[in-house]
Amino acid sequence: MEKRFTALRIIGTVLKVLAWVVLVLGVIGGILMLLAGLGLGGQQELPGLGRVGGLLGGLAMFFAVLVSAIIAFLFYYAAGEAVYLLLAIEENTRRTAYFFQQQVSARQASYPPPGAPPGYRS
Repeated sequence: MEKRFTALRIIGTVLKVLAWVVLVLGVIGGILMLLAGLGLGGQQELPGLGRVGGLLGGLAMFFAVLVSAIIAFLFYYAAGEAVYLLLAIEENTRRTAYFFQQQVSARQASYPPPGAPPGYRS
């Protein structure tokens, strides 16, 4: 059977590729935040934290960006998979309908048409 809904297949693929791009950029962004925190660790002092504040701020931003990227990745990837799931359901439904239609037409051809019920007048 031919593949239908080409645009939806493209959209599903784009969503899955976008998910990986978001994850890679999120990891890179998180690493940059960590490096920025390490770089600022000796230059700035935060009240109550002293020179450790830059390092803690960098670690906090690293984890925040990383967790955000993972969550965005999961949503985009799940959306892409949902599109493919719906396409698979449609394709299986179409195959099942075709299969049952072939069975019914084969069964109808092997039996003679029923006669008029008793007591029926035309």
